[in-house]
Amino acid sequence: MEKIFLEIGIEKEFFLLRKGDSPNLYDQIVEPREYEFPADAFGFLVELRSEPWMHLNTVKMTWDMTKSYWEHRADKFGMELADMPYLVVPKEKVKYFYDKYEADASEDATKNIYDNKGSHHLGMFFNDETCRLTAGMHVHFSMRDKSGRVIPFASEKIYEIVKTMDDAFQTEITAADRIAGEYEIKRHGFEYRSLPCNVAVYETLKTAFHVLRRVCGDSENLCTKTSNLYPERKLDHE
Repeated sequence: MEKIFLEIGIEKEFFLLRKGDSPNLYDQIVEPREYEFPADAFGFLVELRSEPWMHLNTVKMTWDMTKSYWEHRADKFGMELADMPYLVVPKEKVKYFYDKYEADASEDATKNIYDNKGSHHLGMFFNDETCRLTAGMHVHFSMRDKSGRVIPFASEKIYEIVKTMDDAFQTEITAADRIAGEYEIKRHGFEYRSLPCNVAVYETLKTAFHVLRRVCGDSENLCTKTSNLYPERKLDHE
C-alpha cells in the first residue's frame, strides 16, 4: 500500500480598520496593500495563511505566529485586524474597490456541491443602496505521495468532505449568511470556502483533519481520475 500524506492549511480574511471612534465602522476600512499587508484580490481584506502540514498542532503554531505578527504590525500603525464575518457598506464605497481592482474582469472558479447560486468569489453582495462585504476562512485540503506530488481528489471525495464541513459548522454558516457547499480546485488539491472568518481556528482544524483522514486515509479508496475533478451536476449520495 503506497503511503500518502494528508495536509491541511487555513487562510483567514480580516477587515483592516483604523482605530478610533466613528459613527460608521465602514469609514475606518483601510486598504491593506497601502501598508503592505497581504491582501485579497479585491483590495478590502487582509488575507493571512498558515503553513500547510500533516499535524494539527504544527498548522496551529504557524497560524498563531503569522496572526501575531500582523496584529502587532496593525497595532503599530494605529489599526486592528477585525474578525468580523461581514460589514454592510454603502454601494458607492464598494464601487471604489470594484472598479480599482477590476472585479468585473475576475473569473469565478468556485464550485458548489449543491449547485447553489452565487458564491463568495468577490466577497461583495449588493442590495439596493448597500453592499455586504464578507470575510471568510478557507480550509485547504491536500494529498501527496511520498515524492511530494499532489494526488488529485475525485469529486466523490470532495463532496463528502465539503458536506461534512457544512454539517459541522451549519450554525456558524447560517448565522453569517454564508453560502454552504462552496469549494475551489487548487494546484495543491482544493479549498473549502463556506466558513465565516470568525469560526474557531482550532475546532476548524480538528474537524478538517478528522474528515480528511476518514475520507482519504485508505489508499484503496483514493480518487484517481482528474476528469472527475469538475462535477457537472450534484452527485447523488442519498
